[in-house]
Amino acid sequence: IANRLNWNDLPSNPTQAEFYAFFFHPEFAPIGGRFQEALTFIVVAVLIAIVMRRARNTVHRQLEAEQDRAAISQIFGRYVPESVVSAMIADRGALAPVERRATVLFADLAGFTQMTEKAGARDTVAIINEFFDSATEIIGRHNGIVTQFQGDALMATFNLPVEDADHAAHAVHAAQDILTTVRETRFGGHDLSVRIGVATGDVMAGNVGGGGRQSYTVYGDAVNIAARLEEMNKEYGTAVLFAESTARMAAISDAQRMGDAVVMGVNAPVAVYSLAQ
Repeated sequence: IANRLNWNDLPSNPTQAEFYAFFFHPEFAPIGGRFQEALTFIVVAVLIAIVMRRARNTVHRQLEAEQDRAAISQIFGRYVPESVVSAMIADRGALAPVERRATVLFADLAGFTQMTEKAGARDTVAIINEFFDSATEIIGRHNGIVTQFQGDALMATFNLPVEDADHAAHAVHAAQDILTTVRETRFGGHDLSVRIGVATGDVMAGNVGGGGRQSYTVYGDAVNIAARLEEMNKEYGTAVLFAESTARMAAISDAQRMGDAVVMGVNAPVAVYSLAQ
């Protein structure tokens, strides 16, 4: 090692030929320079390893988050609309309260109580589920969401929580499609009939509940009016009734004026319209 050449052995002011001859000499081995190079390589390798480990951990966390999101959507998507699930995940479980003009649709199966007495519990649940599956698909196709199932009835909203400028027209079209589907389809081997009420107005919506459980709920005159119009189909012998507010916003040319409805909690009578049969 003592015979090894180092930078100190390089002649002063060497010519280019002398420098190349010295640099490529088999005995030239600058220990200090080699040590610095080795140390640099080690430091760079350690830094790359740290960066790669952090990147791998980040990717793993992202994959786990996506898996959790998919699991939550799959589980809760059975009970609430997918759009609500997505909004809840984005808002970490809480939908901010909102007040907005929207359209509400109520749909209820007519004569269902008498039919269930003959069908039995198992067949009754199968019939309801088939109807709900079909109605929910139709409502979603028209940019609405089902916010509540109750017995053999459902409530859907349009323009909440997902905004839709044509919510009134979409709600009416959804009502028409639900009516057509029920008339043309046997559910669980049974023929069904449905009554539908639709109303447009200012409503409030948000998550409410207690004991750690919450539900996306909608309040307002439009909710009460839509529920009342659904019931009034019995009086008029119709299948679909909608409020004047919906008729105007949806610009339905073949709407038939049926009369006025008095709705509890609503100050003025509500003009009632029906779809042309």
